[in-house]
Amino acid sequence: MIAAILRAQFLSMRMGTSRGAVFSLITGIVWYGFWCFASYGIYSLAASANAAILRASLAIAFLLVFLYWQVVPVISASMGSSLDMRKLLVYPVPHGKLFLVEVLLRLTTGVEMILVLAAGTAGLWRNPAMSRAAMRALLPAVLVFIVFNLLLASGLRSLIERLLARRLVREVMIFILLAAITVPRLVMVSGTHIGAMPGLTGLLAFEFPWTAAARVAFGNPLSLLSLCAWTLLSGWFGRRQFERNLRFDTSAVQATDLAPKSQRRQSLTARLYRLPSLIWRDPLAAIVEKELRSLARTPRFRMVFVMGFSFGLLVWLPSILRHGVRQNSGMSHHFLTIVCVYALTLLGQVSYWNCFGFDRSATQIYFIIPLRFGSVLRGKNVASVLFIFLEMLILTAITLAIQAGAGWAGIIEAFTVVAVCTLYMLALGNVSSVYYPRPLTPERVSQGGASSRFQALIFVLYPLALLPVFLAYLAAFAFDSQWVFFVGLAMAAGIGGILYWIALDSAISASTKKRERMLQELSKGDGPVVSN
Repeated sequence: MIAAILRAQFLSMRMGTSRGAVFSLITGIVWYGFWCFASYGIYSLAASANAAILRASLAIAFLLVFLYWQVVPVISASMGSSLDMRKLLVYPVPHGKLFLVEVLLRLTTGVEMILVLAAGTAGLWRNPAMSRAAMRALLPAVLVFIVFNLLLASGLRSLIERLLARRLVREVMIFILLAAITVPRLVMVSGTHIGAMPGLTGLLAFEFPWTAAARVAFGNPLSLLSLCAWTLLSGWFGRRQFERNLRFDTSAVQATDLAPKSQRRQSLTARLYRLPSLIWRDPLAAIVEKELRSLARTPRFRMVFVMGFSFGLLVWLPSILRHGVRQNSGMSHHFLTIVCVYALTLLGQVSYWNCFGFDRSATQIYFIIPLRFGSVLRGKNVASVLFIFLEMLILTAITLAIQAGAGWAGIIEAFTVVAVCTLYMLALGNVSSVYYPRPLTPERVSQGGASSRFQALIFVLYPLALLPVFLAYLAAFAFDSQWVFFVGLAMAAGIGGILYWIALDSAISASTKKRERMLQELSKGDGPVVSN
């Protein structure tokens, strides 16, 4: 049965190009090469550490592996591969086998931690401070610990998918999760000693799975029974959540409420969406309004939009707290610019990098009706810019409220820098939307916005897009003058404007030549295994 699912997945991917496979291969080599290098460092530490250091750090190491495996896929909104039940429930396949495949797919979010665990275990085997009897029990303990994480990750993924499918719940949940992840950094910045934290002491003292695995390594084989009990509990949790997902209708939960709204609210919303018609004429105004309405109602876009003004602040705020928000540190002065550029990057995956993703097969209407394709791209660009600057206004209000920026000078710098960066991003995005389109499912909030082949390309092009702004900062530092900085930004804006029009013409020309391939890619459905 597993072989049949894999074969169906392979057949659904056969239309992919060899160029895409090369980009994916390059990305994989870079990413896993880094983790192989890190694993070798962990191997060396485990092989040379003395018994006292191992007793103090081994449980913490297992805890960090657990947190990475369970939490990082959630905050990155990329929860690995999973089964698409809509394509499999029509077949008479036992649910137990489907659950087995789902659990095995959790390896896609834990390959890095398997490398770390394998390297750490090999290092402990080479360490003379470890007894041979304990080491013989450690290998099965590590294997059970891996199974525990697989089962728990499967259950958490199913639970989070259902929660994120509900309106407003996903935004609140993502904000709470991001806040919880940032607490350790805030604690470190505040100078609190780790040993003085009773919560961490309890996590390491109680017989939790990470503590049990560490105790097995120090000659306590009974802890292996505790670890097995936790694994059985996670298996029950994972299977229960999996069965609930089988009966869960995402489309029904996310369906728009057709109950009549109040006349006043309906009129106010209509006026807001009609604002573009006061500035532009149709068909451009109509396209901008359509984009604003559709993106505002798309769960995936709303989640990324919320992450833009929440996750960016939570990630970078500890850095300026370390120096003091009232001090004139470099980080504090450019804080608003940094978080705004980060928000610009996040919005790209669900807007300008792949602007036809949510249209999917409906993109064909742009080639059927008497409408210039250039007007379509311009309309989508304008809508993206409006959302980008709305995000910036929210970030500006928050930084002013907490006094975490450099005042009006920092605000002017942030808006100017983001405006210049946006020119380069839109230029690249127009080309990528035509050459590398990918269909996006609006209700699948954990799905990324760029194909794997273009993610590798972004990895190369993104630093080049920011290079003109970086050169402006470098010139300001060399001449110690803000005027030089703004002159550099003006030159970068001029070059960016030229690049935008060249890229727009290139995308329009390519849309004619690649129309069939573009529509074929956007109409393509996923196989039985979907990657997020």
